[in-house]
Amino acid sequence: MNPVQIVEAARPAVGTMPPIDRRHLRERIFDAAMREQSEISPVDLASPKTRASNAARLAALTLLGVAAVSGLAYSASRETPGSRATAKPATSVAPSPTLELTVNTLAQAPLPTTATTTTVPPIPGSVDAPLLLPPERNRLDELTVVRARLGSSALLLRAPDLSTISLVEVDGLAPTEQPGPDPSASSTTTTVPPRQYAAVSVIPSGEDAPGQYNVEVACGSVKVLDTSGRPPFRPEVEALFNSIRITNGLINIALPDGWAAISGGRSADEFVFGLPVEIDNQQVTIMVAQYPNGSLAVAGNDQRQYEPTTFNGQLAWISRDPEDPAAFTLLTTVGTTAIRVSTRDISLAETEKVLNGLTPGDVNEWTNRFGAIPVNPDPDIRSCADQPEFNIV
Repeated sequence: MNPVQIVEAARPAVGTMPPIDRRHLRERIFDAAMREQSEISPVDLASPKTRASNAARLAALTLLGVAAVSGLAYSASRETPGSRATAKPATSVAPSPTLELTVNTLAQAPLPTTATTTTVPPIPGSVDAPLLLPPERNRLDELTVVRARLGSSALLLRAPDLSTISLVEVDGLAPTEQPGPDPSASSTTTTVPPRQYAAVSVIPSGEDAPGQYNVEVACGSVKVLDTSGRPPFRPEVEALFNSIRITNGLINIALPDGWAAISGGRSADEFVFGLPVEIDNQQVTIMVAQYPNGSLAVAGNDQRQYEPTTFNGQLAWISRDPEDPAAFTLLTTVGTTAIRVSTRDISLAETEKVLNGLTPGDVNEWTNRFGAIPVNPDPDIRSCADQPEFNIV
Protein backbone atom coordinates (compact mmCIF):
# COMPACT_ATOMS: atom_id res chain seq x y z
CA MET A 1 0.00 0.00 0.00
CA ASN A 2 1.22 3.45 -0.82
CA PRO A 3 1.08 6.33 1.68
CA VAL A 4 -2.16 7.74 0.25
CA GLN A 5 -3.94 4.40 0.66
CA ILE A 6 -2.57 4.16 4.20
CA VAL A 7 -4.04 7.61 4.97
CA GLU A 8 -7.43 6.73 3.44
CA ALA A 9 -7.56 3.45 5.42
CA ALA A 10 -6.79 5.29 8.63
CA ARG A 11 -9.50 7.98 8.02
CA PRO A 12 -12.37 7.59 10.53
CA ALA A 13 -15.94 7.66 9.31
CA VAL A 14 -16.85 11.29 9.78
CA GLY A 15 -19.23 13.67 8.10
CA THR A 16 -18.29 16.16 5.49
CA MET A 17 -16.16 19.01 6.81
CA PRO A 18 -17.77 22.45 6.50
CA PRO A 19 -16.43 24.45 3.50
CA ILE A 20 -14.76 27.08 5.67
CA ASP A 21 -12.87 24.48 7.70
CA ARG A 22 -11.81 22.68 4.57
CA ARG A 23 -10.45 25.89 3.12
CA HIS A 24 -8.47 26.61 6.30
CA LEU A 25 -7.12 23.04 6.32
CA ARG A 26 -5.98 23.28 2.71
CA GLU A 27 -4.19 26.52 3.47
CA ARG A 28 -2.36 24.93 6.44
CA ILE A 29 -1.36 21.85 4.42
CA PHE A 30 -0.11 24.05 1.60
CA ASP A 31 1.94 26.19 4.02
CA ALA A 32 3.42 23.09 5.66
CA ALA A 33 4.37 21.56 2.30
CA MET A 34 6.00 24.76 1.15
CA ARG A 35 8.09 24.98 4.31
CA GLU A 36 9.24 21.36 3.98
CA GLN A 37 10.23 21.85 0.33
CA SER A 38 12.20 24.93 1.21
CA GLU A 39 14.41 22.77 3.59
CA ILE A 40 15.10 20.14 0.89
CA SER A 41 17.74 20.94 -1.65
CA PRO A 42 16.52 21.13 -5.21
CA VAL A 43 16.65 17.86 -7.10
CA ASP A 44 19.15 17.57 -9.87
CA LEU A 45 17.09 16.33 -12.80
CA ALA A 46 20.14 15.32 -14.74
CA SER A 47 21.44 13.09 -11.95
CA PRO A 48 20.20 9.50 -11.65
CA LYS A 49 17.84 8.51 -8.78
CA THR A 50 19.76 7.69 -5.68
CA ARG A 51 18.80 6.20 -2.41
CA ALA A 52 19.17 9.59 -0.68
CA SER A 53 16.67 11.31 -3.00
CA ASN A 54 14.13 8.56 -2.56
CA ALA A 55 14.42 8.85 1.20
CA ALA A 56 13.78 12.57 1.00
CA ARG A 57 10.62 12.07 -1.07
CA LEU A 58 9.35 9.42 1.32
CA ALA A 59 9.91 11.73 4.29
CA ALA A 60 7.93 14.51 2.61
CA LEU A 61 4.99 12.24 1.81
CA THR A 62 5.03 10.90 5.36
CA LEU A 63 4.88 14.46 6.70
CA LEU A 64 1.89 15.25 4.43
CA GLY A 65 0.10 12.12 5.63
CA VAL A 66 0.61 13.02 9.27
CA ALA A 67 -0.79 16.52 8.63
CA ALA A 68 -3.84 15.11 6.84
CA VAL A 69 -4.55 12.65 9.68
CA SER A 70 -4.28 15.47 12.22
CA GLY A 71 -6.75 17.58 10.22
CA LEU A 72 -9.25 14.78 9.99
CA ALA A 73 -8.99 14.12 13.70
CA TYR A 74 -9.61 17.81 14.37
CA SER A 75 -12.66 17.74 12.12
CA ALA A 76 -14.05 14.67 13.89
CA SER A 77 -13.60 16.33 17.27
CA ARG A 78 -15.85 19.25 16.16
CA GLU A 79 -18.74 17.03 15.09
CA THR A 80 -21.84 17.04 17.33
CA PRO A 81 -24.03 13.97 17.96
CA GLY A 82 -26.55 13.46 15.20
CA SER A 83 -24.70 15.68 12.76
CA ARG A 84 -23.16 12.93 10.69
CA ALA A 85 -25.72 13.35 7.91
CA THR A 86 -24.12 14.58 4.77
CA ALA A 87 -24.84 18.29 4.34
CA LYS A 88 -26.02 19.61 1.01
CA PRO A 89 -23.02 21.11 -0.79
CA ALA A 90 -23.24 24.85 -1.09
CA THR A 91 -23.66 26.17 -4.59
CA SER A 92 -20.76 28.32 -5.60
CA VAL A 93 -22.01 31.54 -7.16
CA ALA A 94 -19.61 33.50 -9.26
CA PRO A 95 -19.40 37.10 -8.15
CA SER A 96 -21.21 39.41 -10.55
CA PRO A 97 -19.25 42.24 -12.03
CA THR A 98 -19.64 45.52 -10.24
CA LEU A 99 -21.72 47.98 -12.30
CA GLU A 100 -21.51 51.69 -11.94
CA LEU A 101 -24.97 53.18 -11.35
CA THR A 102 -25.98 56.07 -13.54
CA VAL A 103 -27.69 58.84 -11.54
CA ASN A 104 -30.37 60.69 -13.49
CA THR A 105 -30.88 64.25 -12.28
CA LEU A 106 -34.57 65.18 -12.38
CA ALA A 107 -35.89 68.73 -12.41
CA GLN A 108 -37.37 69.43 -8.99
CA ALA A 109 -40.74 71.19 -8.71
CA PRO A 110 -40.56 74.65 -7.14
CA LEU A 111 -41.30 74.74 -3.46
CA PRO A 112 -44.70 76.19 -2.50
CA THR A 113 -44.49 79.85 -1.77
CA THR A 114 -46.22 81.56 1.11
CA ALA A 115 -45.98 85.01 -0.42
CA THR A 116 -49.29 86.87 -0.52
CA THR A 117 -50.83 87.60 -3.90
CA THR A 118 -52.05 91.01 -4.95
CA THR A 119 -54.78 89.56 -7.17
CA VAL A 120 -58.18 90.09 -5.52
CA PRO A 121 -61.04 88.08 -7.06
CA PRO A 122 -63.94 90.30 -8.14
CA ILE A 123 -67.06 90.35 -6.03
CA PRO A 124 -70.32 89.77 -7.95
CA GLY A 125 -72.56 92.79 -8.05
CA SER A 126 -69.79 95.22 -7.09
CA VAL A 127 -68.40 98.27 -8.88
CA ASP A 128 -65.58 96.16 -10.34
CA ALA A 129 -67.87 93.29 -11.38
CA PRO A 130 -71.47 94.48 -11.86
CA LEU A 131 -72.35 91.68 -14.30
CA LEU A 132 -72.57 87.90 -14.20
CA LEU A 133 -71.12 86.39 -17.39
CA PRO A 134 -72.03 82.98 -18.85
CA PRO A 135 -69.33 80.30 -19.10
CA GLU A 136 -66.76 80.58 -21.88
CA ARG A 137 -67.51 78.84 -25.19
CA ASN A 138 -71.10 78.24 -24.15
CA ARG A 139 -73.89 78.44 -26.70
CA LEU A 140 -76.43 81.14 -25.88
CA ASP A 141 -80.05 81.19 -26.98
CA GLU A 142 -80.35 84.97 -26.79
CA LEU A 143 -78.03 87.94 -26.34
CA THR A 144 -79.27 91.54 -26.20
CA VAL A 145 -78.45 94.85 -24.58
CA VAL A 146 -81.10 97.55 -24.09
CA ARG A 147 -79.94 100.99 -23.05
CA ALA A 148 -81.61 102.82 -20.18
CA ARG A 149 -84.38 105.28 -20.96
CA LEU A 150 -83.48 108.87 -20.40
CA GLY A 151 -85.23 110.49 -17.46
CA SER A 152 -87.14 107.35 -16.46
CA SER A 153 -87.71 105.70 -13.09
CA ALA A 154 -89.85 102.89 -11.72
CA LEU A 155 -91.65 101.98 -8.50
CA LEU A 156 -92.99 98.59 -7.35
CA LEU A 157 -95.74 98.64 -4.72
CA ARG A 158 -97.72 95.98 -2.84
CA ALA A 159 -101.39 96.65 -2.10
CA PRO A 160 -103.26 95.50 1.01
CA ASP A 161 -104.78 92.61 -0.98
CA LEU A 162 -101.12 91.44 -1.59
CA SER A 163 -101.27 92.30 -5.29
CA THR A 164 -98.31 94.13 -6.86
CA ILE A 165 -98.66 97.33 -8.90
CA SER A 166 -95.84 98.83 -10.98
CA LEU A 167 -95.43 102.50 -11.83
CA VAL A 168 -93.12 103.91 -14.54
CA GLU A 169 -92.35 107.60 -14.94
CA VAL A 170 -90.90 108.97 -18.19
CA ASP A 171 -89.80 112.56 -18.74
CA GLY A 172 -91.06 114.19 -21.91
CA LEU A 173 -91.91 117.45 -23.57
CA ALA A 174 -93.27 120.51 -21.91
CA PRO A 175 -97.02 120.72 -22.28
CA THR A 176 -98.35 122.89 -25.07
CA GLU A 177 -101.41 125.02 -24.85
CA GLN A 178 -104.38 123.24 -26.28
CA PRO A 179 -106.58 125.33 -28.56
CA GLY A 180 -110.10 125.84 -27.44
CA PRO A 181 -112.99 123.99 -29.05
CA ASP A 182 -114.25 125.26 -32.38
CA PRO A 183 -117.85 126.32 -31.88
CA SER A 184 -118.59 125.65 -35.51
CA ALA A 185 -117.41 122.06 -35.28
CA SER A 186 -119.95 119.43 -34.42
CA SER A 187 -119.48 115.81 -33.56
CA THR A 188 -121.71 112.94 -32.66
CA THR A 189 -118.88 111.01 -30.94
CA THR A 190 -119.32 110.66 -27.19
CA THR A 191 -116.08 110.79 -25.21
CA VAL A 192 -115.51 109.92 -21.57
CA PRO A 193 -113.68 112.73 -19.80
CA PRO A 194 -110.58 111.72 -17.87
CA ARG A 195 -111.08 111.07 -14.20
CA GLN A 196 -109.52 113.63 -11.91
CA TYR A 197 -107.51 112.44 -8.88
CA ALA A 198 -105.87 115.28 -6.97
CA ALA A 199 -104.43 117.06 -10.01
CA VAL A 200 -103.76 113.77 -11.79
CA SER A 201 -105.64 113.01 -14.97
CA VAL A 202 -106.04 109.23 -15.30
CA ILE A 203 -106.97 107.76 -18.67
CA PRO A 204 -107.51 104.02 -19.04
CA SER A 205 -105.62 102.52 -21.95
CA GLY A 206 -108.48 100.56 -23.45
CA GLU A 207 -109.35 96.97 -24.20
CA ASP A 208 -106.04 96.23 -25.98
CA ALA A 209 -104.10 96.84 -22.74
CA PRO A 210 -106.27 95.86 -19.79
CA GLY A 211 -104.99 96.80 -16.38
CA GLN A 212 -102.92 99.75 -17.66
CA TYR A 213 -103.49 103.40 -16.77
CA ASN A 214 -101.85 106.50 -18.21
CA VAL A 215 -101.41 109.43 -15.85
CA GLU A 216 -100.91 112.78 -17.56
CA VAL A 217 -98.44 115.01 -15.73
CA ALA A 218 -97.12 118.47 -16.47
CA CYS A 219 -93.86 117.27 -18.10
CA GLY A 220 -93.97 113.64 -19.14
CA SER A 221 -96.16 110.71 -18.24
CA VAL A 222 -96.69 108.02 -15.61
CA LYS A 223 -97.90 104.54 -16.49
CA VAL A 224 -99.59 102.41 -13.83
CA LEU A 225 -99.55 98.65 -14.46
CA ASP A 226 -102.09 96.56 -12.63
CA THR A 227 -102.50 92.85 -13.26
CA SER A 228 -104.68 92.07 -16.24
CA GLY A 229 -108.14 90.70 -15.72
CA ARG A 230 -108.94 92.96 -12.77
CA PRO A 231 -111.90 95.35 -13.02
CA PRO A 232 -110.91 98.92 -13.96
CA PHE A 233 -110.54 101.38 -11.14
CA ARG A 234 -110.85 98.71 -8.49
CA PRO A 235 -110.64 100.00 -4.89
CA GLU A 236 -106.87 99.47 -4.58
CA VAL A 237 -106.23 101.49 -7.76
CA GLU A 238 -108.64 104.22 -6.59
CA ALA A 239 -106.78 104.46 -3.27
CA LEU A 240 -103.43 104.68 -5.06
CA PHE A 241 -104.51 107.51 -7.37
CA ASN A 242 -105.97 109.42 -4.43
CA SER A 243 -102.57 109.26 -2.67
CA ILE A 244 -100.60 110.82 -5.56
CA ARG A 245 -99.68 114.52 -5.56
CA ILE A 246 -97.64 116.12 -8.36
CA THR A 247 -96.06 119.51 -7.74
CA ASN A 248 -93.61 121.04 -10.23
CA GLY A 249 -92.88 117.63 -11.67
CA LEU A 250 -92.24 115.99 -8.27
CA ILE A 251 -94.37 112.85 -7.84
CA ASN A 252 -95.19 112.41 -4.16
CA ILE A 253 -97.07 109.32 -3.01
CA ALA A 254 -98.51 109.11 0.51
CA LEU A 255 -99.09 105.38 0.76
CA PRO A 256 -102.38 104.49 2.47
CA ASP A 257 -102.51 102.04 5.35
CA GLY A 258 -101.65 98.48 4.38
CA TRP A 259 -99.52 99.49 1.38
CA ALA A 260 -95.76 98.80 1.08
CA ALA A 261 -93.01 99.87 -1.28
CA ILE A 262 -90.98 96.88 -2.55
CA SER A 263 -88.40 98.80 -4.58
CA GLY A 264 -87.79 101.93 -6.60
CA GLY A 265 -85.04 103.47 -8.70
CA ARG A 266 -83.95 105.02 -11.98
CA SER A 267 -83.78 103.20 -15.28
CA ALA A 268 -80.63 101.14 -15.95
CA ASP A 269 -79.04 99.34 -18.88
CA GLU A 270 -80.43 95.85 -19.44
CA PHE A 271 -78.06 92.93 -20.24
CA VAL A 272 -79.87 89.76 -21.30
CA PHE A 273 -78.64 86.29 -22.25
CA GLY A 274 -80.35 82.90 -22.55
CA LEU A 275 -78.25 80.12 -21.04
CA PRO A 276 -79.06 76.48 -21.97
CA VAL A 277 -78.39 74.03 -19.13
CA GLU A 278 -79.05 70.32 -18.68
CA ILE A 279 -81.22 69.35 -15.72
CA ASP A 280 -82.00 65.64 -15.20
CA ASN A 281 -81.04 64.85 -18.80
CA GLN A 282 -83.40 67.58 -20.01
CA GLN A 283 -82.33 70.76 -21.81
CA VAL A 284 -83.56 73.90 -20.01
CA THR A 285 -82.99 77.54 -20.97
CA ILE A 286 -82.61 80.17 -18.26
CA MET A 287 -83.16 83.77 -19.35
CA VAL A 288 -81.08 86.13 -17.22
CA ALA A 289 -81.69 89.90 -17.37
CA GLN A 290 -79.32 92.10 -15.36
CA TYR A 291 -79.56 95.77 -14.36
CA PRO A 292 -76.29 97.13 -12.91
CA ASN A 293 -77.05 99.70 -10.21
CA GLY A 294 -80.72 99.05 -10.94
CA SER A 295 -83.67 98.17 -8.75
CA LEU A 296 -86.20 95.37 -8.53
CA ALA A 297 -88.81 97.89 -9.74
CA VAL A 298 -86.88 98.28 -13.02
CA ALA A 299 -86.45 94.51 -13.34
CA GLY A 300 -90.13 93.85 -12.53
CA ASN A 301 -91.67 96.59 -14.67
CA ASP A 302 -94.54 94.43 -15.89
CA GLN A 303 -98.02 93.26 -14.99
CA ARG A 304 -96.95 90.06 -13.22
CA GLN A 305 -98.01 89.40 -9.66
CA TYR A 306 -95.03 88.72 -7.35
CA GLU A 307 -94.91 86.95 -4.02
CA PRO A 308 -92.05 86.98 -1.49
CA THR A 309 -89.67 84.00 -1.46
CA THR A 310 -86.16 83.14 -0.33
CA PHE A 311 -83.39 82.86 -2.90
CA ASN A 312 -79.69 82.45 -2.00
CA GLY A 313 -80.57 83.15 1.60
CA GLN A 314 -82.17 86.55 1.01
CA LEU A 315 -85.58 88.01 0.22
CA ALA A 316 -86.64 87.70 -3.41
CA TRP A 317 -89.90 87.93 -5.35
CA ILE A 318 -91.38 85.23 -7.56
CA SER A 319 -94.24 85.15 -10.04
CA ARG A 320 -95.73 81.84 -11.19
CA ASP A 321 -97.87 81.43 -14.27
CA PRO A 322 -101.25 79.95 -13.31
CA GLU A 323 -101.55 78.44 -16.80
CA ASP A 324 -98.03 76.91 -16.64
CA PRO A 325 -97.06 76.00 -13.04
CA ALA A 326 -93.62 74.75 -14.19
CA ALA A 327 -92.66 78.28 -15.32
CA PHE A 328 -91.69 81.18 -13.06
CA THR A 329 -90.11 84.63 -13.07
CA LEU A 330 -87.83 85.60 -10.20
CA LEU A 331 -86.65 89.03 -9.06
CA THR A 332 -83.49 89.07 -6.96
CA THR A 333 -80.34 91.09 -6.36
CA VAL A 334 -76.65 90.24 -6.41
CA GLY A 335 -74.84 93.08 -4.69
CA THR A 336 -75.90 96.29 -6.42
CA THR A 337 -77.23 94.51 -9.52
CA ALA A 338 -80.91 93.67 -9.95
CA ILE A 339 -81.59 90.40 -11.77
CA ARG A 340 -84.69 88.93 -13.39
CA VAL A 341 -84.65 85.19 -14.09
CA SER A 342 -87.28 83.56 -16.32
CA THR A 343 -87.32 79.80 -16.81
CA ARG A 344 -89.35 76.60 -16.47
CA ASP A 345 -88.89 72.92 -15.55
CA ILE A 346 -86.26 73.76 -12.95
CA SER A 347 -86.35 74.22 -9.17
CA LEU A 348 -85.22 77.28 -7.23
CA ALA A 349 -82.32 75.29 -5.73
CA GLU A 350 -81.10 74.29 -9.19
CA THR A 351 -81.50 77.89 -10.37
CA GLU A 352 -79.36 79.05 -7.44
CA LYS A 353 -76.65 76.57 -8.48
CA VAL A 354 -76.66 77.86 -12.07
CA LEU A 355 -76.45 81.54 -11.03
CA ASN A 356 -73.69 80.81 -8.51
CA GLY A 357 -71.70 79.14 -11.31
CA LEU A 358 -71.62 82.31 -13.42
CA THR A 359 -68.45 84.39 -13.61
CA PRO A 360 -68.33 87.94 -12.15
CA GLY A 361 -67.28 90.48 -14.76
CA ASP A 362 -67.67 94.01 -16.01
CA VAL A 363 -68.93 95.76 -19.12
CA ASN A 364 -65.50 95.60 -20.78
CA GLU A 365 -65.46 91.80 -20.51
CA TRP A 366 -68.99 91.70 -21.92
CA THR A 367 -67.96 93.78 -24.97
CA ASN A 368 -64.77 91.75 -25.48
CA ARG A 369 -66.80 88.56 -25.71
CA PHE A 370 -70.02 89.72 -27.35
CA GLY A 371 -69.25 92.98 -29.12
CA ALA A 372 -69.82 96.67 -28.49
CA ILE A 373 -72.84 97.90 -26.58
CA PRO A 374 -75.29 99.71 -28.89
CA VAL A 375 -75.64 103.43 -28.52
CA ASN A 376 -78.95 104.82 -27.39
CA PRO A 377 -80.98 105.22 -30.60
CA ASP A 378 -83.40 107.70 -29.05
CA PRO A 379 -82.18 111.31 -29.17
CA ASP A 380 -82.70 113.42 -26.11
CA ILE A 381 -85.66 115.57 -27.09
CA ARG A 382 -86.77 116.36 -23.55
CA SER A 383 -87.70 119.96 -23.01
CA CYS A 384 -88.14 119.59 -19.26
CA ALA A 385 -85.52 119.19 -16.59
CA ASP A 386 -84.92 115.67 -15.24
CA GLN A 387 -87.77 114.63 -13.03
CA PRO A 388 -86.86 113.13 -9.66
CA GLU A 389 -87.62 109.56 -8.75
CA PHE A 390 -90.85 108.68 -7.04
CA ASN A 391 -90.98 110.11 -3.57
CA ILE A 392 -92.71 108.05 -0.86
CA VAL A 393 -93.98 110.33 1.89
